[in-house]
Amino acid sequence: MSEDDTDHHSSFRVVWLSFLILVTGISRTEIIRGRLVIGESLEIDREILLQLKSFLQSENPVVVNQGNYSNWNSNDLSPCNWPGVFCDNATNRVTGIDLSDCNISGSIFQNLSALTALSYLDLSGNTIGGVIPEDLGRCQNLKFLNLSHNIIYGELNLTGLRNLEILDLSLNRIQVDIRLTVPEDCRNLVVANISNNNFTGEVGGVFVKCWNLKYLDLSTNNLVGDIWPGFDRIQEVSLSDNGFSGTVPTWIFTQNCSLRALDLSENEFFGEFPAEISNCKDLEVLTLWGNGFTGLIPEEIGSLPNIQALYLGKNNFSREIPESLVGLRNLTFLDLSSNHFGGDIQGIFGRLTQVRFLLLHRNSYTGG
Repeated sequence: MSEDDTDHHSSFRVVWLSFLILVTGISRTEIIRGRLVIGESLEIDREILLQLKSFLQSENPVVVNQGNYSNWNSNDLSPCNWPGVFCDNATNRVTGIDLSDCNISGSIFQNLSALTALSYLDLSGNTIGGVIPEDLGRCQNLKFLNLSHNIIYGELNLTGLRNLEILDLSLNRIQVDIRLTVPEDCRNLVVANISNNNFTGEVGGVFVKCWNLKYLDLSTNNLVGDIWPGFDRIQEVSLSDNGFSGTVPTWIFTQNCSLRALDLSENEFFGEFPAEISNCKDLEVLTLWGNGFTGLIPEEIGSLPNIQALYLGKNNFSREIPESLVGLRNLTFLDLSSNHFGGDIQGIFGRLTQVRFLLLHRNSYTGG
């Protein structure tokens, strides 16, 4: 397209927009909210951001130190110079908003989807409350979404955000089924942190098709069910402080295990912990604290060369400590507290010279 053609096309769009306003009586803002194709420009992005600024100021009228948005100048023709706003030079569109730690309270702006190129949104570290509006679930290009450290509660539906790579909803009050939290097409998801909320339901197959997921934190919710197939391809997993239950199946740790940190603490797991954990050669931290595991501590743990910390306390493990632990050169933290060990303190502990922190309290030792 030539420069003349471009100018002609832009002029046509302006005339057509003016015509719509004149004939229909609809305001420019209403047309923008209708997400007409003619609205996809930096000029429209600027107008939406000014709407956002007005909304935030109306929601926070008495805040003395308002955040970045208070410096968005309506006299600037381009919003790309505004603090907390990021643009793509190639497309000349607004692609990111960072309003973290800006003393924002109230609810979430309900027209973010009009920023059709938005791929980055960070509203963390505020006191935003209420529910997550349906509009946010229509931000199809979002790759990064951080709403952590707020007081959000109630409904949400993010199942349509198929481009999402990083999701952080931690430290809120959200009470909804976990299936509404994860995109139905989650192949792009790399990080998901929904810890410290009130999420409910069975995890089941929610993350089975998240092939690129590397970090998953579901801790401190009300989730239930079993460990699902394929979870060992994630590098860091925390299921701590939920209602997961049952035995940990032997087939769960495959030859392709990628785990570096696994936290199953404060759940309702029971039975023997599988020796197949030895397949996870990159494992550095294993946390089983606060369950009902029984039987021998797997000797195969001694074949994990990178293990640094073993949190095995508050279970019902047998008092026989595997000799293989002596060879774990990187092991510095060993917690075997509250396991009902009786008799003399096991002599092997004197040979674990690499261990700097050894916890044996709340057992039933009588000597040694």
